[in-house]
Amino acid sequence: MYKRGLFHDWVPAPVQLLLIIVLTIPMLTINGIYISNVSEMTGTLGLLSEDFMMANYAAPIGMMVAFPLIARTKQRYKSKTMLLGCFTALILLSYLCASTDNAVLIIIASFLTGIVKMLGMIEVILPIMFLISPQGERSRFYSVFYPLSIGMSMLSAYFSSLLAYQHNWQLVYTLAIPFMLVCMLLVLVFCHSCYASKPVRMYQFDWLSLVILSAALLLVDFVFCYGKVLSWFDSFYFNAALFTSALLALWFARRQLMLKRPYLLLGVIKKKNVYVSLIFFFLMGAFFSSSNIQSAFTTGILKYSSQTNAYLNLMMAAGALAGGIMCYFWFEKKLKIKGLVFTGFSLFIVYHIVLYFLFGSIIELRYLLFPSFIKGLAMTLLYIALGLYAAEKLSMAQMQSCASILILFRSFLGPAFWSAVYSFALYTGQAHHLRSIAERMDTNDPFFTSRYNPVMQMALSQGQSAEAAQTLATQSMWAAVQAQATLTASKEIFGFIILAGFLVLILVLLTSFGSLNLRPWVKIRKKLRKNKAGKEEEEMMAAVAP
Repeated sequence: MYKRGLFHDWVPAPVQLLLIIVLTIPMLTINGIYISNVSEMTGTLGLLSEDFMMANYAAPIGMMVAFPLIARTKQRYKSKTMLLGCFTALILLSYLCASTDNAVLIIIASFLTGIVKMLGMIEVILPIMFLISPQGERSRFYSVFYPLSIGMSMLSAYFSSLLAYQHNWQLVYTLAIPFMLVCMLLVLVFCHSCYASKPVRMYQFDWLSLVILSAALLLVDFVFCYGKVLSWFDSFYFNAALFTSALLALWFARRQLMLKRPYLLLGVIKKKNVYVSLIFFFLMGAFFSSSNIQSAFTTGILKYSSQTNAYLNLMMAAGALAGGIMCYFWFEKKLKIKGLVFTGFSLFIVYHIVLYFLFGSIIELRYLLFPSFIKGLAMTLLYIALGLYAAEKLSMAQMQSCASILILFRSFLGPAFWSAVYSFALYTGQAHHLRSIAERMDTNDPFFTSRYNPVMQMALSQGQSAEAAQTLATQSMWAAVQAQATLTASKEIFGFIILAGFLVLILVLLTSFGSLNLRPWVKIRKKLRKNKAGKEEEEMMAAVAP
């Protein structure tokens, strides 16, 4: 017996909607690594922050490599079986992340979490898609789903940081486990046990390509995250990882071109709407990844806690909601995608301009809320606009390959590459300005005397020895110099991002999104020809006149 839908017939429609929402929450919020808790995890486990960054990027890699599996698993297994299996796997992976102190296990668990989430997410996304857009209108579905996805991830980051601040970072995993057990109980009671269609076999799937691509991307992840620690090309491990990832990528590409049923249809990249979207998603990473510099500013200079940073990022959820509403009415009015793309990148530039002028040693938290809102709005507009443009005129098989590649560029290659660039630029900029400030510092320097002398005098007034007072004053001076170097380097990087942003806007203006409408140019050309013919006739009549 075959049956569409997810629930039994006796389940009322309002209850079905509520159940779908409940089952969707863990698929969107459960992660192997909660990036807002990295500082607490680093201090507790004694690992490098790069270990957790690699684990954080391993999750979208897992989602990307699992996407071509969706069509097979959807036709091979029952929805009830898939949901129960995914929730069980997420429980085990959450427990592993909460209990281990091994960086390799954390990275592997995060990678597998991405795979499991993608396989389970399709079971709840399809009912949501038919509820939001019964006619299959992608614009309406994207305008609801992307703000929901972005907003839920920001809420998840905020509450995980809140739990870590008030208790410990393991608590978020501990609370996720009983919630997923409740979800499993709901699936057992309300979901039917029928196949959606005739089951198909899995033997035709190219498992070797999945392994090759996963290994290649994880090595690229290692290169981006550990490049600064390993001193880039001076390290044997860095060069070996880079060379091996290139060989695996070539092997994967050659295999896809030779197979009858390839894992990914790489030919889809040749389509204009696909490669244009990939380029702009990669460029979007340059604007989104600057949040690392903002975090260095808020934690290193303003001394904000991770909870406060998560609260700032929570404003991105409000921006995502506004972006979804804006896109909904934009597409209802049948306006051009190009306008949305231009608006999205323009808002990113506004975000960086506002922060450029806000950077300082003292600033109130409320002034940083509006830039976060703008950032969430810009990201949502670009996610929806570029996602819709990439999906134009693609078959179902091409859509699956296109979606996998979009996830790769949007969630991994772009953010990871630009994060590595900004991390290196901030490090070298801090070193340069630190040396520059120290070289011109003496007892006549106002910057030196305004920070050194008050601390020195206060220590002496408290009865400390001259040597101890001098040590305290030097430490205070050194902290001020480091903060100034960080502030100057951050402003320089933001200045370059702003200038690059205007170049991206020019590129958007020069790019035609969708088919080029030549009808106005044809009318102008006909009119010019008609005017030219009339002018030649007048000249001829004037020449033959007596």
